[in-house]
Amino acid sequence: MKAEEKNKEVDINEAAMSIEVNPGAIERVRSGEVGYITLQICEDNQHLVLENMDGMLILNVDEKPTTYHSCYLYNHGEFPYFIKRSLQFLLLTEEDGKNCLVQIIGTETEPTVRFNYQGAGLPIMPASNGTSCIWEVSFEVLPVPEKPKKYLMRWNPAISSFKEKDYEACVANMKNGMFRMNWSIYEWEEARRGDCFYMMRVGDDKAGIVFNGQFLSDPYPSDDWAGTTKRRMYVDMVCRNPETPGEVPFVSLEKLKAAIPSIDWGKGHSGALLSDEVSEKLLELWDEGSE
Repeated sequence: MKAEEKNKEVDINEAAMSIEVNPGAIERVRSGEVGYITLQICEDNQHLVLENMDGMLILNVDEKPTTYHSCYLYNHGEFPYFIKRSLQFLLLTEEDGKNCLVQIIGTETEPTVRFNYQGAGLPIMPASNGTSCIWEVSFEVLPVPEKPKKYLMRWNPAISSFKEKDYEACVANMKNGMFRMNWSIYEWEEARRGDCFYMMRVGDDKAGIVFNGQFLSDPYPSDDWAGTTKRRMYVDMVCRNPETPGEVPFVSLEKLKAAIPSIDWGKGHSGALLSDEVSEKLLELWDEGSE
């Protein structure tokens, strides 16, 4: 895992792609009202959105129209491109200079105008059963706060409703290098959508940080995962950079104890707010695993 792929604070000037949005859109994105940014693949943005290898777009079929870069053989309704793996962030901008960095956490594709391709330079003639198509790509996005809080979540496979086999299934079925779940959070009062977390495995000989990620939601109440009558607070999460199931994590319990002895890493609630000092030391340990 590369250090720049982890949940560090991101330089807004290094966002992979800039998108102009309508006034008020940024606030709706930040509040969660808007969760998708939709683009039509066109000649201007195709090389920013689509994977490129050795100067050639990676495609699933043999021929490509030479003029209409935004269209392609309909391919039975399947998206015939690959989204760029390096496209991880969008920078949303409004006319007044307001901007917002968002991380791409999912993609959806949809065919729009269908037509029969007539040849280079000839006009598009829409046809409901046409063999070619113009596509739209919707990016599911999550705002990146300028100063996200950092939380330590804890997982004990021996007592949790989330078992070892569940973790194995999550890692095996990741999409875009991520999987999703919800988790209980004890210190929930200041937690907000977009804050970051580290998942600490405890209770066995494989204790340590097993993955990290961001909160997809603000905290919300629900039934106790342990089956009692009490109510707990939860957050939805997107999880990244998982350690291989069944192996001792690089950031092991022993390393945490040695580097940051002020915290009892093996015990405590799930969802502990970390201080800035502890967060910085933990990030240093986490990044060592990417070198």
